[in-house]
Amino acid sequence: MPELPDVEATSRYLLNSGLAGHAVRNVELFWSRAVRTPGIEDFVLTLCGQRIETVGRRAKFLLFPLDQGWTLVMHLRMTGSLLVEDATTPRPTMTRNLYVLDDGRELRFVDPRKLGQIWLLQDTDALLAGLGPEPLGPGFTISVLQSCLAKRSAPIKALLCDQAVIAGIGNIYADELLFAANIHPLTPGSGLSEPQLARLHAEIEPMLLEATETLTTSMPYHGPPTESPEGLQRLKVPRGRNGVCSQCTGPITRVPVRGRSTYYCEVCQAA
Repeated sequence: MPELPDVEATSRYLLNSGLAGHAVRNVELFWSRAVRTPGIEDFVLTLCGQRIETVGRRAKFLLFPLDQGWTLVMHLRMTGSLLVEDATTPRPTMTRNLYVLDDGRELRFVDPRKLGQIWLLQDTDALLAGLGPEPLGPGFTISVLQSCLAKRSAPIKALLCDQAVIAGIGNIYADELLFAANIHPLTPGSGLSEPQLARLHAEIEPMLLEATETLTTSMPYHGPPTESPEGLQRLKVPRGRNGVCSQCTGPITRVPVRGRSTYYCEVCQAA
């Protein structure tokens, strides 16, 4: 599933494609069930003619503020990706929805499993209100991280993936962060020692930024960039059977944590 680096890389790709400043001339919904609100007719009529002012991100949501006060919001979910291509370029077979721009190009939502979601909103507050703090930037201090985890007995792996606790981190990067900080994934959030908390905080921003930079170079990609060859090659924790720890060469263990496959080293991340 796309995580913060994937979504941030997608946002940068869309901006670098010159999407901002162009108006939506037509909308073709081949999978209309992706639209959450408003109704399909209102969605198309309201969106057509509006100009995309910029592209942004909040957690795993892509935000497209429009010139008439509306915001187009997309969530890529498990397998979604976005492409900006000339209308003469053959469309990928899994193109579910597309937006025809005023310069003849198309913004294409490719989504093999049809899980992506789209909103057209005048106010995004209700949709985004339950999200935790963003882990990038100077505002995400060690005190903020500590307050996010305080009094929470859930496993730290589950808490890192909980969008209401910290916004944007997902299954793969939660494993990467805990490995880098030498923390066992089943450690209760409130049970982290001060050194563990400091190590985890020190890893979050640099890792997510470095991953974003790496993935941006591979864009566009059909599917989550983290799961592309470029994305998988940079991971420190092998995902799959018979994985070997990149630090001690011992075996990588897989356990389910709140329904998520979790990979860790029993030696380097001893409880």
